[in-house]
Amino acid sequence: MRRVSSPSSRAAHLRGALVGGCSALITALAHTIGGGGLPSGAAVPTLLLVCATVGGVASRPPRTGRTADVTCLVAALCGAQLLGHLALAVGGHHGATSASASMVAAHVGAALVLGGLISASEYLYVLASSVTSWLRLVTVDRSRAVVRRSWWPVDVVVPRTNSFRSGLGMRAPPAWSPLGA
Repeated sequence: MRRVSSPSSRAAHLRGALVGGCSALITALAHTIGGGGLPSGAAVPTLLLVCATVGGVASRPPRTGRTADVTCLVAALCGAQLLGHLALAVGGHHGATSASASMVAAHVGAALVLGGLISASEYLYVLASSVTSWLRLVTVDRSRAVVRRSWWPVDVVVPRTNSFRSGLGMRAPPAWSPLGA
């Protein structure tokens, strides 16, 4: 059975994809900015797998439209970057203790900025989907309907009147009654 998707469910999938993709990109970028260098070798697929998993988990909760949404997104982004950092450390990218203050600041700053941007883009996606749905209803073809006139003659039926036969109609009282009334 095919499930019908709504703008909200499609936006949740978009949220998960953005969390996963941006986490992988920002984790690698923050490590480069923080002095860790670009990831290479087996660390890259491990980073992508970890961030894709966190993105899939982030697409599950429904949107409530509150500050908690942005908080959850920032937490998911921070978690993905932390797990990505661990994946890079285990993959031999750099030592586990080499997290500098600038690297941590880059991770947290990226999570805050991306959390706000992803939340705003999800809201705008749902809004744009709703507007386009309504526009489709309004901009439907409004040309005049073609009226086809029938060329067949129409019989006019005139009911017969029973005015000459009093008392024989269906609702008239009897003309003569044996009771004398």
